Amino acid sequence: MSQRVREKTRRRDGLLKKIAGFFSTMTARSLDRALDRLLVQIGWVPEMMDGRGKILHVSDTPTSMYGYLARLMRRVNPSVVVHTGDLADDIKLEIYPGEAERYRAAAKRLTGILAAPRRRVIIALGNHDREELLPPLPAQYIVCGDALDVTLYGLKFRVSHYVEQILYKPAEYNLFGHSLEQPSFSDDGGRHFFNGMEMMRLIGEGTETGFNYPKGTDDARLTRRSRSAR
Repeated sequence: MSQRVREKTRRRDGLLKKIAGFFSTMTARSLDRALDRLLVQIGWVPEMMDGRGKILHVSDTPTSMYGYLARLMRRVNPSVVVHTGDLADDIKLEIYPGEAERYRAAAKRLTGILAAPRRRVIIALGNHDREELLPPLPAQYIVCGDALDVTLYGLKFRVSHYVEQILYKPAEYNLFGHSLEQPSFSDDGGRHFFNGMEMMRLIGEGTETGFNYPKGTDDARLTRRSRSAR
């Protein structure tokens, strides 16, 4: 084989390898996208969202959804998390105070999941929470037992576990939980009232994106079994 033919063959083989590598990469990317869509559809992960400069509102979280929350924090990465109470909603301390150690362990796990170096976390304690059972928390955490008024990224919020404390002196955005009896709504003044038990919400200037809790969350909250005790 002549030098010219060998060089031509080498260039052809090199081009074929590049083409094969390109399609191999495209196939891997397509498979990754397809797998991601499937994981979203079955509720294993939420949609990818940009949480920078935004506030994530969650409420009444049973321990069964902590794994989902950890995945959510990685995929959304909100700048602020507002949790409106009952950190371990399947551990009903108000009804079963003897569950304190279970609650302590759950609270330690959850606060670790929510934390990030530059993320602010606000917790409005619920009727099944006990502040003295929370682990030592870093400076970016705020824990309140009553309603809290706070400005986040230029937006004014009022935060409480209980809607009654919200309605007393509402702000532009009002976040609560505790019960599904009061659904989310907006009033004639353009103020928003969001019940964090209905869904999770990512809130930014002029935008609110709601997305569902993972399947089984309401059952894990024991909503049906203990509605009268909530």
